[in-house]
Amino acid sequence: MYLERLVIDNIKRIRKQKGMSQEKLAEACNTATSYIGLMETYKNVPKLSTIERIAKALDVDPLLFFQDSQKFSLDQELEIENKKKKILLIFEKELDNILYNR
Repeated sequence: MYLERLVIDNIKRIRKQKGMSQEKLAEACNTATSYIGLMETYKNVPKLSTIERIAKALDVDPLLFFQDSQKFSLDQELEIENKKKKILLIFEKELDNILYNR
């Protein structure tokens, strides 16, 4: 039960932080608005595939939903996510250079 609430609370918190309505999130996830509403009131528990779609719609790593928000503020979490993306892009460019002898 703790993990279910943690994931749902993080989804709701991040959705609000990003200024996205339940309707917009539902649309982006190809699900019903009522599903998002029921989930946020703990009446529905999202499957892993739904969590992945929600993460994609919110442009965050799905693992972020499983982190205890007391460890980092959302701003810190989003900053970490952005840094990870930048680092991965650098590595990807370097890898391309090596593989294609550029």
